[in-house]
Amino acid sequence: MSGSGMSPEALKRLRNLAAFWNPRMQAATDDADLARICFDRAKAAAKRAQKNGQPDAMHRLAEELARWAADLERADATRQGRHAA
Repeated sequence: MSGSGMSPEALKRLRNLAAFWNPRMQAATDDADLARICFDRAKAAAKRAQKNGQPDAMHRLAEELARWAADLERADATRQGRHAA
């Protein structure tokens, strides 16, 4: 184990994931492309977690996305309400 508490194999997996995703994220052509890449990354992580014994991982991802969207929608509605007068 290293000082991080992770096995060398786990650290290698994390490095491999970073080597896969970071160039894609850096190559994004705009924010919408970056969001698509990050969504794909999150979905892949959830699928991997399900395979590794966390059957609720995809559901937790969906809940997090729904919470984020609801917060943004609420803020937008509040902002529009202030400018309606």
